Amino acid sequence: CVVKTISQLTGVNIPFAAMVTFGGVIQITDAIGGVTVCVANGIKDRYTGLNLPAGNVTIQGLEALQFLRTRHGVGDGGDLGRISNQQQYMSRLVSKLRSEEVLSNPATLYKLASTTLRNVDPSTSLTNPLTLVQIAMAVKDVPFNEIVFVQYPTYTDPSDPNRVVPDREAADALWSALAANQP
Repeated sequence: CVVKTISQLTGVNIPFAAMVTFGGVIQITDAIGGVTVCVANGIKDRYTGLNLPAGNVTIQGLEALQFLRTRHGVGDGGDLGRISNQQQYMSRLVSKLRSEEVLSNPATLYKLASTTLRNVDPSTSLTNPLTLVQIAMAVKDVPFNEIVFVQYPTYTDPSDPNRVVPDREAADALWSALAANQP
């Protein structure tokens, strides 16, 4: 459903996708010893039970899942705040995965690989090991500062201030930049 929706919004065919279960998030985060995130103002969310102080915090286990699911503890309590948390987590996860702490530790790599295989449900196009190697080879030398997470551009729905609607003009600029491999 996500792939279909993104393809429809962007007009871009998405050939590869994978899904990680909630339990998988916990196990993958634990396999690498946690992920350090930056919490601007502290988060206290009675819905998820998350209670984090402001500053850099290493999260793992259930706390990582709570961080990814909270929306009441950040911003205006909407999904866009949650998306920002998820993007920060993914960015910090990628950074940790590329670190010497993970890459130079065979035990950690093995634990990560085993955990990932048990918790990631790939699209059929990602089940070929050669395809995975080709993707890894294509992205292995991409500088970390060139990995950017963006949200689909939106604005407040004029008929409902609790909703957002696509900002197609800004989205067209975003997709054009992506297609041209430009910032």
